[in-house]
Amino acid sequence: MIRRLCWLVLLCSQLFCVGALAEVLRIVPGQAVINVHTAAEVLEDAPGRLSLQDLLAGGAAEGFKPAHSALSSFGFTRSAYWYRFTLDNPGTTPQRRLLVLRTPWLDTVHLYAADSRGDFHERLVGDDFPFSAREHPTPAFVLDLDVPPGRHTHYLRVSSRQAFMTPIELWQPEAFQVEEQRWAAYYGMFYGILLVMVLYNGLIWLWTREANYAWYCLYLLAFSAMNASYSGFAFQFFWPDSPRWSNWGHTVFIFAFQVTATLFSMTFLESKTRLPRLHRVLQGFLALLLACWLGVTLWGDAVAYNAAPVHFIFLGTPLILAAGLSAWRCGYRAARFFVLATMVSLSGALCTALTVSGFLPYTFATFHAAEFGILIDVVLLSLALGDRIKLLRDQHQAAQQAMIQQKLQASEMLAEANAALERTVQERTAELARARDEAERMARTDGLTGVANRRCFEEVATREVARAQRYKQPLSMILFDIDLFKQINDNHGHAAGDAVIRAAASVVREAVREVDFVARVGGEEFAILLPGIHQAQAVTTAERLRELIAERVASHEALRLNFTASLGVSECRADDPGFGALLHRADQAMYVAKQRGRNRVAVAPEAAAA
Repeated sequence: MIRRLCWLVLLCSQLFCVGALAEVLRIVPGQAVINVHTAAEVLEDAPGRLSLQDLLAGGAAEGFKPAHSALSSFGFTRSAYWYRFTLDNPGTTPQRRLLVLRTPWLDTVHLYAADSRGDFHERLVGDDFPFSAREHPTPAFVLDLDVPPGRHTHYLRVSSRQAFMTPIELWQPEAFQVEEQRWAAYYGMFYGILLVMVLYNGLIWLWTREANYAWYCLYLLAFSAMNASYSGFAFQFFWPDSPRWSNWGHTVFIFAFQVTATLFSMTFLESKTRLPRLHRVLQGFLALLLACWLGVTLWGDAVAYNAAPVHFIFLGTPLILAAGLSAWRCGYRAARFFVLATMVSLSGALCTALTVSGFLPYTFATFHAAEFGILIDVVLLSLALGDRIKLLRDQHQAAQQAMIQQKLQASEMLAEANAALERTVQERTAELARARDEAERMARTDGLTGVANRRCFEEVATREVARAQRYKQPLSMILFDIDLFKQINDNHGHAAGDAVIRAAASVVREAVREVDFVARVGGEEFAILLPGIHQAQAVTTAERLRELIAERVASHEALRLNFTASLGVSECRADDPGFGALLHRADQAMYVAKQRGRNRVAVAPEAAAA
């Protein structure tokens, strides 16, 4: 009985240990997104001095603990954090994925990606660097990750002087593009509403000179700037080359948001005359806020500078709510909408601040609560301002009648602004689509010759080899290199060499079929894929190309340059593991052609025999 009990305890302990291991993420086609953080292990690096070599050595790595959560939320911290996660690609070819960290204010993100041989390659992004240094032009940090076949462990090091949050996801590129479009639509609508309300209330202020509208516009602008800063759009569109200002701007705009919210509240509630005691308290809060701002700017470190304004939200929220409730209790009817609006917007801001500080779990609702709150706040404060106007109408009928006329005019201008905004959004969307298409085309095209580049060639060759093997159709490749190209460069200059390369590309484009695929795969090296062509036919095509190239004259300024090429021919085999084998045989054949005197064609069997 005792022996059985011991065995049971041992078995349970083993099961517990297995459960404590980090989960291995399996990468298969069709997965739109994977939450990497739930399967990652996390290690706090308080001094921030650990390197990948320290972790691989083994001692420091013992501190890794399973995350078991959708993200890390450590609030404001001076520590750096390491993440370790394992990806399993059961296929035979690398799977391209995008590693996405949606927190736009992280200072540095180091990705140590393992390749098929187990070697690590470092990639670095963060808002400490210009926006142009990012691999993808998005507010989130997006890193290309080619997951090699098999199981490999990757490391991620993250540090931030702002609140530390790291939702880590692995996206399929096409799915991420769709998701980015949804986010763009969401924020386009969000900022569009705020802009319309700023214009609307700004026009009313211009007509009435009512201070409430001015402070309300500044309040909306401060919130918009704060939100754009934290969401990464300000860095992307307004100061992409100023990472230092991007880091400091977060705090500046939070302070500005709190100052304008307090001043708008004092003006709207007429606290100076209706609530003199609370008015002095609010004045003291403003003075404390500005003093803290000055103090942390001059003497505080980066973490304290960023943490201070977020924590002040916890003090300012109850003060403004107390002022609104007191004004309502004293019979100020317009305060009822103000209280509701303030409760919603400041509660949303408080919820977001608690999430950023690590006191609330990160979800879409908690993190974006400030945005949802401000949209409701816009409606309620519009009602509050309207209610206040109604009170003024009761007291001054003539002045109120003029106000109604101005509101009608403002409504017409609002409709025009909406239409203009819609046109602007549509035009901007079309521009972005054109820019994206042009960028994709340029990324796949060789700038000198206009033919496909090596990246595009590898994609097409992989697809064509797979198709030829699947349907048992012939596929041949011609690989050729311009002979004595270095001498052309040395004797006549690189511009003359470029003219020769362009002339060679022109010959190939004119000579091959429409279905054939031409690419420049090296400095003076070109590859041609010939679908449906056996090796013997490909040799005939190669001989014709060789003759045409030898006849072509490249012109550069006063120079007329003759040149030749050595061509290698190979045919796809059923047992080829990929296009690399086909390319390798063609490359061997090409070098045999060079060894035999250049300006000739060699085929793969000859290369093998040589």
